[in-house]
Amino acid sequence: MKHLLKTSVILILLTTLTSCLGGSNAPENLNIDEDFKLFESTKFNIKVPDYLTETTDLNDDAEMQMQNMFRETYMIVMAESKSDFDFARRILDMGSDSLSYAENYMDMQLDSMEEAFDYNVTKPKMTHVINGMPAMTAEASARIDGMDIVYLITTVESEHDIFYATCWTLKNRKDKYFPSFYQSLETLTQLEYDLESEESEMDIDYEQLLKDLEIEE
Repeated sequence: MKHLLKTSVILILLTTLTSCLGGSNAPENLNIDEDFKLFESTKFNIKVPDYLTETTDLNDDAEMQMQNMFRETYMIVMAESKSDFDFARRILDMGSDSLSYAENYMDMQLDSMEEAFDYNVTKPKMTHVINGMPAMTAEASARIDGMDIVYLITTVESEHDIFYATCWTLKNRKDKYFPSFYQSLETLTQLEYDLESEESEMDIDYEQLLKDLEIEE
């Protein structure tokens, strides 16, 4: 839950955006087989436009960080285990049992954005399916340091995890790059991994921790 409890770094590092270059704002019309490359982590893979390159400057908690500073396009993907998320919800008394993991996570991320800066949801959250996984997508905009920024935000529920992807660019480049962002997110696929090995790295007894916290109170 580490990246949900901290102010989102990706929303602060927009100062890395360079001045807007000229050129057409028509959609890129990229071919998913020819113009995208595969990124693979331990828990998911996704195809991204081949002009994006890996970086480590956007968010320390992201499993994927991609950017092209000349095009002013940025993209991250995080993965959070459902058990971590359930524990954090109980501790923070947030979310609703009547909502899906994807929608609960989306609502909490939007709340986190609101704490960081003023923004507007420009396209309400929409329920859909990505490669058989329940998903939720929304669009938002904000004015930061004199720049108009637009975001494409997606949450996806896999068998064991919640994937959280954010893509962003300048508002006057939305028509050009958002279609490619949408294409990319539709390729997100969960991978099989050793769940026991993954959980052993954390080695947290959530029920005992909750009891300890209740005792301290």
